[in-house]
Amino acid sequence: PKTRFISFTGSRDVGLRIFERASKLNEGQIWLKRVIAEMGGKDTIIVDKEADLELAAQSIVKSAFGFSGQKCSACSRAVIVEDVYDQVLNRAIELTKEITVGDPVENHYMGPVIDQAAFDKIMSYAKLGHEEGRVVTGGEGDDSKGYFVQPTIVADVDPKARLMQEEIFGPVVAFAKAKDFDHALEIANNTEYGLTGAVITTNRANMEKAREDFHVGNLYFNRGCTGAIVGYQPFGGFNMSGTDSKAGGPDYLQLHMQAKTTSEML
Repeated sequence: PKTRFISFTGSRDVGLRIFERASKLNEGQIWLKRVIAEMGGKDTIIVDKEADLELAAQSIVKSAFGFSGQKCSACSRAVIVEDVYDQVLNRAIELTKEITVGDPVENHYMGPVIDQAAFDKIMSYAKLGHEEGRVVTGGEGDDSKGYFVQPTIVADVDPKARLMQEEIFGPVVAFAKAKDFDHALEIANNTEYGLTGAVITTNRANMEKAREDFHVGNLYFNRGCTGAIVGYQPFGGFNMSGTDSKAGGPDYLQLHMQAKTTSEML
């Protein structure tokens, strides 16, 4: 009853449980608990047929495998217009194969995932990749001296497959093919999340279309979907990604405060 405000960052399931429990009145409680929750994402990079394809491949790989994919904003879905699908996929594979995995002290690009539970979960999705698509690189792990997962790309995944819908929180990215830009947007919006996304295109009309119709809290053009800069790119999502709050935004501090108005007659 003495808890008045809850600020949470973590998984969807835990966030929903907190939200549910916070809504219940306890004996002695004289306020409604306020909750700010940021609960993860299933983030997509769209690649248009009119795009810098090298930038696209670089953006996907860095966004998917930086921090071993352990970011709520990590790219876990690449939706590519079919005209350039093979070119982007092949270049992404080349870049991924250059990534070294190991102890960060030894200057490897990718370190371990956080613990055994994370390792086991990620590896189960890598195994699922053989059922839902083509594992074109990675798909292996080693937990003998740490929890190391090879950066994994799964190609030709159906937009409704589990790999395209469920948050993995590890270095696994699914590639899906779109007929055109409108179809790519449709796929990008087909999850319950709405955290971050990116569009790689030189087509101004498609940029403006995505600005209106790509339903994420943070949308980036011609760059990856991670690395929001506090103060410049307030961060936060909606739908099952959170409660619409934007950390680093002008209104964020006010969400932690209680408004009070005083008036005096002179």
